[in-house]
Amino acid sequence: MSSPEKAYSSVFPEASVKTLRQIIEKSRRAGIVTHYDADGDAIGSSLALYHYLKAKELPEIRVFTPNPYPAFLQWLPGHEVVFLYEDDKELTGRYLSSCDLLVFVDFNTLPRLKKMMSVFENHPAFKVLIDHHPEPDIKANLVFSDTRPSSTSELIFYLISKLGDGRLIDKPTAENLFTGIMTDTGCFSFNSSQPATWHAVGQLLQCGIDKNRIFSLVYENYSDSRMRLMGYCLNEKMKIIPEYHAAYISLTLQEQEQFNFIPGDSEGFVNLPFSIAGIQFTAFFIEKNDHIKISLRSKGKIPVNRIAKEHFKGGGHQNAAGGESELPMPAAIEKFISLLPQYENWLQ
Repeated sequence: MSSPEKAYSSVFPEASVKTLRQIIEKSRRAGIVTHYDADGDAIGSSLALYHYLKAKELPEIRVFTPNPYPAFLQWLPGHEVVFLYEDDKELTGRYLSSCDLLVFVDFNTLPRLKKMMSVFENHPAFKVLIDHHPEPDIKANLVFSDTRPSSTSELIFYLISKLGDGRLIDKPTAENLFTGIMTDTGCFSFNSSQPATWHAVGQLLQCGIDKNRIFSLVYENYSDSRMRLMGYCLNEKMKIIPEYHAAYISLTLQEQEQFNFIPGDSEGFVNLPFSIAGIQFTAFFIEKNDHIKISLRSKGKIPVNRIAKEHFKGGGHQNAAGGESELPMPAAIEKFISLLPQYENWLQ
């Protein structure tokens, strides 16, 4: 039986690891960038990388997100160093333009940055991509990408180990990595069948983290408005399509205002219908100012990443993907429903 570390050995060619080691030693100003509507893995992996590069004594390091991220992640060690592009486009643009090292974390196509992507067009910095989504299309100098790891946080755990710096994974770094793995696996309920995932978690626990505290801070730290919103979505907005073993929930801007919505309040709502026997395919539609954001989830072989890519300008994993539509909410939902017969043969 091979060791867990060897499971991803093809992701870390020795030449690439050596090059990254040299680049880190030479870098004077690094920018760590993650995607729009950042989730637990995006923030956790970015901040873990921040702590690692700080331990490597890089002179200047900053983490950037295009827009605000959920309040239940704003306790993570180092969260105060995260800069929001939407808050000050000129300042973040100026800093990023002067970076000699850029690390793209937990996304693999520049449109995931929305308006922030313009900062990186023809950027001369050395670029590194670290991600676990399929079909990367970012042109980076180094790419560490594989769909087998549970999360980008898991990938970064093994990358730090491959760099020979496992000893630098201290408690703050471990808390960020554990949070990323925990949230991207739904508390280890999916996408966590690789022994390497559990090996990484075991190593992180040895760093002295309190997994119960982390769980509480992430999943037991919501407002009463968010809980009432969830109840409203289940009672009023969840629709079942039994003939296709599918369900969807939608949320308009007016409804968000009614429940004092803040970023992250709808986290996990797309998974709620899976508690119903027989449901294999779910969707969550949430209205933004200029588009409808769509989250798709599935069980078994239903390829929601293909649906997102072909019909909703998105992508992702086979069982977890997302996209968007410029159609009004009713039309976006109608389009989703019209696609279901095409995927009937994928049902278990």
